[in-house]
Amino acid sequence: MDTPLAPEQGVDSPEQARELAIQRLKMKQDFKGVLGGGLLAVVVVVVIWALGEGGYFWPMWVMLGVAIAIVTQGWKAYGPSNRITEADVQREMGRG
Repeated sequence: MDTPLAPEQGVDSPEQARELAIQRLKMKQDFKGVLGGGLLAVVVVVVIWALGEGGYFWPMWVMLGVAIAIVTQGWKAYGPSNRITEADVQREMGRG
């Protein structure tokens, strides 16, 4: 008995393009939130440090954590998508 072929796994169909675009837009919005919240946190801890006795600059640890979060979220939002589209498949088949 013949069964229909399953859709290609890992290849984005045109139907999925809209959903992926929406996900990328949400990630970009999340990045802006992480950036704003992180910068606010850095300002607050630096002000607390400055109002204290100064000395050891402990806010650098907060800055490091914020920087890691910003880079990670920025990569997700603006980095390469690593998705295979039907156009990619057709272009590769043309090289044959």
